[in-house]
Amino acid sequence: MPNQNPMPSASADGITSHNKARKHHGRASLGGDRTDARSCARRTGDGRRGDTEGTLPSNRVPSNSIPEKFTVLLFGVDSLYLSFPGNLSVEMEEKLEHLKLLAQSESEKVQSQAQLKIGEHLFEVSDHGAKRFPYILADNCFFIKFSSSRAKSLPLATVQISSEYLHAVGEGVATANLCSIIGQFGGNVGVPIISRADVFLDFICPVDFDGLDQECWVTRANLLAKYYDRRIPYPFTGWVVGQGGDLSSRLYEKTVEIEYKSRKFFFHELWQPRGWKVGDKVWRQEFQLRRETLKQLGMHTVPELLQSFDALWRYLTQDWLRLAIPNQNDATRTRWPTHPVWQSISEVFDQFTEDQPRLKRFRPQRIPREEWMLINGLGGLTSFMASRGIEGFDEGLSEYVRRASVFHHVHGRDLKDYVSHKVKVKARKYNTLNNTTGGNHGDA
Repeated sequence: MPNQNPMPSASADGITSHNKARKHHGRASLGGDRTDARSCARRTGDGRRGDTEGTLPSNRVPSNSIPEKFTVLLFGVDSLYLSFPGNLSVEMEEKLEHLKLLAQSESEKVQSQAQLKIGEHLFEVSDHGAKRFPYILADNCFFIKFSSSRAKSLPLATVQISSEYLHAVGEGVATANLCSIIGQFGGNVGVPIISRADVFLDFICPVDFDGLDQECWVTRANLLAKYYDRRIPYPFTGWVVGQGGDLSSRLYEKTVEIEYKSRKFFFHELWQPRGWKVGDKVWRQEFQLRRETLKQLGMHTVPELLQSFDALWRYLTQDWLRLAIPNQNDATRTRWPTHPVWQSISEVFDQFTEDQPRLKRFRPQRIPREEWMLINGLGGLTSFMASRGIEGFDEGLSEYVRRASVFHHVHGRDLKDYVSHKVKVKARKYNTLNNTTGGNHGDA
């Protein structure tokens, strides 16, 4: 797969990458000088909030108790949703409306032309909208929803940046590239505001998270759930804290989630530099922060999130949620000592200062896995050969093409035209061929 050329750094526009922002964590603080959700709380000596209980004695386990087999693989931002203030221009709305009508056509040939090329991106234009956002553009980098030019109370656009793209170029470059795209759709486009951010840590450790009691979790959230999936050999998949709220936590087995759900195998490449091997069980501690929480924490923009990332992580893992060791002689759970593995999770930024690995190869096209195509693509051919008792591949392929030609001729079609037509339909979905010009879009 061809390499994706790195995009220019966005630091000149006030947007820095997470790796660069990490170097300034000693000077960063949550929300800067803003009054946020934590300003009225007093901190204890170990960094946790005392609130109305007064100053609590330290409950941290000494550093020498950190598990030796705790291996940090990757940490950072895995999901990023941005909202752009502004209004869609009338000219761009007319273009989007025209392309949406093409996508809604009953003719697949017409549908294949519902594309919009902007810079190095060849977007699929959807035949439908989402709630109050009538226009949708998508490729492997961005999922963009535009409001109507008449919707004065809505943002110009809301965008989800793909996880793979974030891990290829970083948050700063991805945001800068997105800003250059959105800027072409309206005037007075404002600075993008974060509507959701998922921050995470991937690690390996031998702790039996399934064996933990519910009381071990000391948290401000009310909802706590333990999840199992009976489709897999070892059904325990993780814990969820504060599900459905503006701030929630998920601790789950990432290797299982990749295999049975997301299929994001690119994480294997990111884990390998830190020693991950096939068969190693990887856990992910993830926090999902929605707009209201981000607002309370004084984090509105991507630069603000990146500059305060270390302080944010400590707040999440020391103030909002903590895994503790129960002490039956102490009824005050906030005084229970922190579990050694959670101390390792909480202090990850104190232990690791090097840059996070990036994907060496990335394509803005949404292409199915080659393994899937090469295996499943032969299904029709092998069924045809078996139904006619043909074992030889060359004979089977030749007979399949001959019968297909006859079949399509009877139905008033030419086989080659039919194949070309189907390729264009799928190329629109995969963001590969520019059907409006007949050119090959190729790699960005």
